[in-house]
Amino acid sequence: MIDLVLDSSDKELLVGIFSNEYKDVISYPCWQRQSEMLVYEIDKLLNKHHLDRSDIGSVIVSKGPGSYTGIRIALTVAKVISFALHIPMYVGSSLEILRNRNKKCLVVSNARSKRSYCAIYDKDEVLLKDCIKENNEVLEILKKDNDLLLCGDTSYLGMEGYKADIADNLIHLKDSNHLCSNPMEVKPLYLKDNYDSNNYKIVVRKMLPSDLDQIMKIEKECFIHPYDLKQMLYEMNENPVSYLYSALIDNKVVGFIDFYITFNSASICQIAVSKEYRRKGVGNMLIGQMIKDCKSKEEPVEFLTLEVRKSNETAQKFYKKHKFEEITTKKSYYDDGEDALYLVRSIING
Repeated sequence: MIDLVLDSSDKELLVGIFSNEYKDVISYPCWQRQSEMLVYEIDKLLNKHHLDRSDIGSVIVSKGPGSYTGIRIALTVAKVISFALHIPMYVGSSLEILRNRNKKCLVVSNARSKRSYCAIYDKDEVLLKDCIKENNEVLEILKKDNDLLLCGDTSYLGMEGYKADIADNLIHLKDSNHLCSNPMEVKPLYLKDNYDSNNYKIVVRKMLPSDLDQIMKIEKECFIHPYDLKQMLYEMNENPVSYLYSALIDNKVVGFIDFYITFNSASICQIAVSKEYRRKGVGNMLIGQMIKDCKSKEEPVEFLTLEVRKSNETAQKFYKKHKFEEITTKKSYYDDGEDALYLVRSIING
């Protein structure tokens, strides 16, 4: 029997088979093509050694963090193989397989938006579990601890890092600590939309009256012409089309969204995140909650709309990342005479 190892958590697709006699690994850049190539490469390796799928005795796979699509593809294929063949499945972190198993190391991979997925290991001991940090925080960690070996694809940091034998690290996950008791219940480890850079969980829930003191502070911090308490109370208690949610980290309100749903469209009235907690996934979670509400309606919501100040380039980049497209300019839209860009996103097409 052979062991099958899989990883498609980043730009490289890796498929390998291990037996007592040999090790054979296929690895190459396969960005956004994992779904069409993964099963093909598995069968290609099996055929090369005159094997079939019934010769697979276990499957070992990474579960993230990393590429949203890549993680799901490899994990889904591994689950199907495990279920169909009644064989064990072993799962480990995508960072764990990038480390040097014999040294104290900081493992990183590119989370984009000037952020890194990272973890710290000292041989088999986890000193910092998988999390997201700003790139400058990663560099500070390295400065403070000269004993750390930097591992992973570190080119995005402008540094050289240790390149692990990923297939070999995957096969070393075949132990009781990584064995899945119920493979079908294993979930991908995404991190990006669920944790800030200090690894605190972000919670989004309906806005409560007790949130308002902090909400008003965020209003004044984020907007040129902030709502006053009377306006916010109207949105919360009297406006029949208004939906308000707060985002919390460690029980502290750090952001909020106020949006309207009318007929087949939804409009963002306000979305704000405290400056201290920006670029940590809070805004993504709030947008995600809005989309979730829209998709839950019996009468389909087809479009999301919003206005944004023409001068607010940071907000424009955020919205365009979430597939909003500029439709037109509304002249002198704001009280101070500034133009607004009118952005729209189709929710039916994603």
